[in-house]
Amino acid sequence: MRCENIFEQIAAPFCEKCGAPVESDAKHCASCYGKNFYFESNRSAFTYDELVRDLLHEMKFREKKRVAQGLAFLWASLAQENLSDFTLIPMPLHKKKQRERGFNQAEILAKALSDAMKIPMEKILHRTVDTPPQSGLHPSQRAENVKNVFSVCKKFDVRERSFILIDDIFTTGASLNECAKTLKNAGVSQVLCMTLAISVKNNHKS
Repeated sequence: MRCENIFEQIAAPFCEKCGAPVESDAKHCASCYGKNFYFESNRSAFTYDELVRDLLHEMKFREKKRVAQGLAFLWASLAQENLSDFTLIPMPLHKKKQRERGFNQAEILAKALSDAMKIPMEKILHRTVDTPPQSGLHPSQRAENVKNVFSVCKKFDVRERSFILIDDIFTTGASLNECAKTLKNAGVSQVLCMTLAISVKNNHKS
């Protein structure tokens, strides 16, 4: 059995914004309908299920960086689009959390994707505030929790450039959207998102 066959892959039709599966005649899922997004779209490789959850847990809390590298190379093998005009940006961790964990899982995923897809990665965003974890918050609180907590590194000129934000899981998209807002406000022309997995709920379909 091929490795990718043990994961539940996301296939069309999917929401044009968040990338969650939808019915064949729907452009957007119920969760995205009427919302304002600063990124053009998110594409996820897999459904966030028990297998992916356990692997990400091993990666985040047991410091198994090889898990992240293996997942990223599998993820890259499934990418179909020509993304040569883009630069990858990992979702930043606050420096305190990165010291505690020892690494940033999104950065490891982005670096492995960069190597596999032959496109550059740059750590352009900083997380300036050490906020509570998004996972412990109600969906309605997540956007407020990450409001104005990201900034663009001063050494980078991002004007008129195109980027892809990389993260492990798409849940509500609040953090990715705030990152995209920060980039757009700095003059970036296009922001896409790629996440390893997406949390699919019944209300995603419309």
